[in-house]
Amino acid sequence: MKRSKRRSVGFLIGDNGLQISAPLRLSVTELHNIIQTKSRWIQQRLSQWETRSKQTMPLAILLAEGKPIPVRGEAYQLQTLPTRSKALLNPWTKSIALPACENIEQRIKAIEKVLRAHAKEVFTHMAAKLVERQALTQLLPNFSIHLSSPASRWGSCNSKREVRLNWRLVHYPTPLIEYVIAHELAHLVEMNHSARFWAVVESLMPDYKEPHKTLSKMNPAEVPTILL
Repeated sequence: MKRSKRRSVGFLIGDNGLQISAPLRLSVTELHNIIQTKSRWIQQRLSQWETRSKQTMPLAILLAEGKPIPVRGEAYQLQTLPTRSKALLNPWTKSIALPACENIEQRIKAIEKVLRAHAKEVFTHMAAKLVERQALTQLLPNFSIHLSSPASRWGSCNSKREVRLNWRLVHYPTPLIEYVIAHELAHLVEMNHSARFWAVVESLMPDYKEPHKTLSKMNPAEVPTILL
């Protein structure tokens, strides 16, 4: 808990669990009562946080422990190349070859660069295929695909018709990636989450509900764990 010169009590579920920010003037009894009124919300959020913490982990931990990297839901083994060699992601051998790095920070930057390039290619291709196979092609205006790296969302769409997708989606199986793309493409037609919006999502991806449910339990800032 943190005390500060704020006017209200704030609750935040982060990487370290629950953080409460409270005014200096608030008594312990008053604070306790406020926490009690929020207890159900806190328990639900902590449960969701605990579930996500078991299903995802930071990329740095995977690299430090030498574990395989998930790419489109499959385990890719890491290989080390001579210094100054060009990094390479090979879908055929399910491997990612990286030049030798001096430290973990350099290794993270090197692998993220490779994964981002692969993500841009995969996302662009998937978006084109989604548009081709649905009946509302004429309703979807031209758009452009961009990569982003937000810590709390999978994608976004703006009035400039820019579809921004979290590059970490490249770690997930194809249906989950397709769902996020379909979701953002639907926003080109409906900039809301109305019944009409979900109808457009369904026209793009009829079986969107299960991927939608799965991603709601995942952490957009981390990497999904792989069961080997």
